[in-house]
Amino acid sequence: MIKLSIRQLLAIRELASARSFTVAASNLHTTQSNLSMTIREAEAIVGLRLFDRTTKFVIPTAAGQSFADSVSRLLDDLDSHIVNLQALGDLANGTVSIGVTPLLGSTLLAKVIARFNELYPGIAIRIEDASTHTLVSLLTRREIDLAIGTFEGRAAEIEMHPLFDDRLVALSHPSVGLKKKVKWAELLDKKIVGIDKDSSVGKMIEHAFWNAAKRVVRPTLASHHWLTVMALTSSVKGICIVPSYACISGFTSNLVRSELIEPSMSRTISIASIKGRSRSPAADAFMRTLTHIIENQN
Repeated sequence: MIKLSIRQLLAIRELASARSFTVAASNLHTTQSNLSMTIREAEAIVGLRLFDRTTKFVIPTAAGQSFADSVSRLLDDLDSHIVNLQALGDLANGTVSIGVTPLLGSTLLAKVIARFNELYPGIAIRIEDASTHTLVSLLTRREIDLAIGTFEGRAAEIEMHPLFDDRLVALSHPSVGLKKKVKWAELLDKKIVGIDKDSSVGKMIEHAFWNAAKRVVRPTLASHHWLTVMALTSSVKGICIVPSYACISGFTSNLVRSELIEPSMSRTISIASIKGRSRSPAADAFMRTLTHIIENQN
């Protein structure tokens, strides 16, 4: 492989443009003798004369002019890539891809994205909202930069950064008359609208009812989507058990919130990235923005 240094390429481009050792050397902030030596070294490497020289002028050969044109395009392209890299480091442009569960995406994340866009308007944000299982797959396949959710017991290559502990709470139609604090056992005879039992929260709910009453409690109605669960709770005048951050949603404004006790159930919400893999400046900035907003909420 032929190896020409950046210094030699710059010298070829400048001399072909200036057609004067004096002018080219001045533009390159070097001496004429150093420039002349650099050109000779480049010609020795390529095995071809690139410039014709006399005591009065220097002019590129046909091959030298063609090569200088190619070098100029190459160096311009390199400059452009370097500028783009610097812009990424300065957070002037770039893209960050975030995976998030749908409920988190429609509640907590909306505020974070709005603030991030204010701080870094040049960075494009791509959102993938999916189940936790799908988010783990997207993350391990490097299709997203970060994922937000509950990841206990997930893939070993994932590095988790805890954000906050989220409690399960009860939301009910006002006509149900639930107290501000309610035991799980007190919900056994109520009309319950539930999330799919195969979800992480669905499994927690099933476990809590078993601990409280030593029985499996089936919901009257069930859905795969949280917004549907909350809408149904309002329309059928029932109860649903949701992550506390669901209360950020406008869908809960006509429902009464009750704290669940005996047992009190919570889980850790984390932001996850690939262990041992450097995050982009944009991903780091998103993590800082997210963490700052959560800390100021708690």
